[in-house]
Amino acid sequence: MKICDYCVRNILMSKESWDFHHGSFAALEKCSGWERVATKEPTGTKPDRCLFCSTLIKDIQELAPTLQQPEYAALWPVYRWNIRTLARIQESLETVVVTFRSIARNNDTEDGGINSNFLPTRTFFLFPEHAVQPLPTAEQLSPTTDPGTDRNHQTRLWIENCDTSHTDCMKLKKATPRSQHFVPTRLLDISGAPGTPIRILETSSTPIQGPYCTLSHCWGKPDFQQLRDNNRERFMKEGVPWALFTQNFKDAIEIARALDVGYIWIDSLCIIQQSEADWTRESSRMHLVYRNSYCNIAIADSKDSAGGAFRNNRDTKDVALVRYQSPADSALFKGKTWVIVQDNLWETGLIKSILYKRGWVFQERMLAPRILHFAKHQIFWDCPSLSACESLPGGLPPPMDSIAGPDRHWRARLQEPEDTHDPLAGVVDQSMASFWKAAVEKYTSCNLTVGSDKLIAMWGIAKLLRDALGIEYGAGLWEENLEDYLAWRVADCTLTQRPSESQAKELKRDIPSWSWASMDGTIIVPDRLSDRPHYKVTDHDGHPLTFDLKGVARPARKSGTRAEAPHMPSRGASDSGAEMHRRQEQLAKENPDIKAQQDFHRSSSPKRVSRDAEPEFYSKSIRVQGHVNRGRLRLDSASKAWVVSVEGRTRVTVEAFPDIVPRLEEAVDEMPYLVVLAAKQVFKPENFNADAAEGKHCGTMDLRAIAEEDDSDKEEEEYDYAGHGILMKDAGDHHFRRTGAFRFQNLSQRAFDGLRVTVEYEGLPAGMYNVERGRKFWLD
Repeated sequence: MKICDYCVRNILMSKESWDFHHGSFAALEKCSGWERVATKEPTGTKPDRCLFCSTLIKDIQELAPTLQQPEYAALWPVYRWNIRTLARIQESLETVVVTFRSIARNNDTEDGGINSNFLPTRTFFLFPEHAVQPLPTAEQLSPTTDPGTDRNHQTRLWIENCDTSHTDCMKLKKATPRSQHFVPTRLLDISGAPGTPIRILETSSTPIQGPYCTLSHCWGKPDFQQLRDNNRERFMKEGVPWALFTQNFKDAIEIARALDVGYIWIDSLCIIQQSEADWTRESSRMHLVYRNSYCNIAIADSKDSAGGAFRNNRDTKDVALVRYQSPADSALFKGKTWVIVQDNLWETGLIKSILYKRGWVFQERMLAPRILHFAKHQIFWDCPSLSACESLPGGLPPPMDSIAGPDRHWRARLQEPEDTHDPLAGVVDQSMASFWKAAVEKYTSCNLTVGSDKLIAMWGIAKLLRDALGIEYGAGLWEENLEDYLAWRVADCTLTQRPSESQAKELKRDIPSWSWASMDGTIIVPDRLSDRPHYKVTDHDGHPLTFDLKGVARPARKSGTRAEAPHMPSRGASDSGAEMHRRQEQLAKENPDIKAQQDFHRSSSPKRVSRDAEPEFYSKSIRVQGHVNRGRLRLDSASKAWVVSVEGRTRVTVEAFPDIVPRLEEAVDEMPYLVVLAAKQVFKPENFNADAAEGKHCGTMDLRAIAEEDDSDKEEEEYDYAGHGILMKDAGDHHFRRTGAFRFQNLSQRAFDGLRVTVEYEGLPAGMYNVERGRKFWLD
């Protein structure tokens, strides 16, 4: 790779801060180095290509190929560039930024919208070469990513540096006596000679203290050798023949051996497949397996078990960074040698690889203390102290660290020993809330083969956070500020059926509708409104919402507003079991809240359950008291967004987020029930008052809330309201199921009151409705 003469002359040496880039596709193609590659290079070798031009032409070829055609020549130039320096703070790295943006046009109809709508912005960083050492040249890099070769010793250097220099790494291992180090139930003993059978060891009968590696990879079709009940004894005694291992397994074993590690954990060979009992036990320990690994080996570029980790005969010129020697009289570059790298190297080279589209791997990546990623073009390294790659073995410069940096931070916190969780102690602080919000969004953007794995594949991370923070967790949500977490929304409403209601084997799951895990696709967790919301729903006793979890002790709580509810029955000594059961059924018919309260308060004497296992519920229904209103759902023609309107003295329209595509011809979808879960008062700046008085929307379109009312006699209000809630459908017997979410801001007091109205309360049993707090119901 290089920077072509055109880009050096017209961009890097230009005295302008911006200009257009190439006036035709032919000119771009010529400078990119891709022009007639096959005829120029009979061997198939790539010519020395321009980093800038080849990146842009690849985007055109993949996203807007019509721009290559002569009849679209009038649309050129397609790109404009600009160059600037990043502001420096104290000792921050000197950085120059070159950005290419597609040119927006007033009339996109002439190109069919193929120009600016689809071509992404591309950004490149330039750093002084001396500031990002060590930097290998193309000649110094090995043509293979196999760490067992003589020239490829970078993996060993990363491991040794981490072992000796990183105080924030391997904290759990360092804080635990060797005799107490965790070892998985089973491991593969790889200490034998190459090519010989490999035994599966059961660590309960074969004590092991030595380190072990773990493997993350894509299974593909599960037609490879697996551990089963019928081969378990044979594999323990005779070993698994080397010929039966897939290429992924062979390469992972060779990598572990190159690191001088004698054991490796591979899921399909260390968990008995098709054994529900073994899966239940081992899946609840997955966080321990990866968290205590010496190093996780991630085969990132293989779609199945046969693809292998190593990439041979790679063009090392694509891996080594491009260097630019600036002229001595350059005011911007000052005669130094600079290296040039695309800003999203970590994202495109690693995070967008095949492996990291797998849902299970998100947890593995966050829990492993350090990872060697074997990607398409190079090896990446990740530990709590350093994110690096063969191009930048000393680590990512700060401007490129926006994705890897937060992950490193949380991986370090998740490695804290259980008894020293100082950084995580206390209530859910904003950093934890931000991490969980980002984690759910990243995790749900990945794919799972089996829908019923949706929660267990995230449980390892959730367990560590729960134990550290002391806050209960259930089905993907946190109990603290539960009313906020319940207002999650789908990023793209494209599904026509809720996966949790499907009977398809790969989709169905026993997960309540209030959990984001009942859905597939990317999920957005809302920000917490504030520490002191103005309004929020409660449970049936006027207390904060809680889960009904097994094994969780709850102090007995006296209701603050329970005068309308009958007392719980007390059993007399002469009562028979049958008579008591009859009384309970009669009371439950007379007051539907009684049975649920009995079940709920079982948690004051909890059943003993393993805290390593995913939480279990006595009942998955959440007891809620709030104002259950009803609105009309429609697709707004102007904004192309879903909205729900509530009629009354004040007509209120707020933005809605259906979980699945609504069928508006059906009343259950067109007229959903809705409940405001939480809201806060927001001080109204003076410059908003005039717009608010005229009924204009103040704020961004995607958070709009419109109040249509007669405000001629309305007094000026000091506050507006912002908040969120959920859409629901009636499931019968005072139970509701979630169907979506909504949010609002800049809502007047009158409009806010219009949302908090309970409909159909006249027929509710005594004790099920309160004019101030709304109706009692169960969210399933």
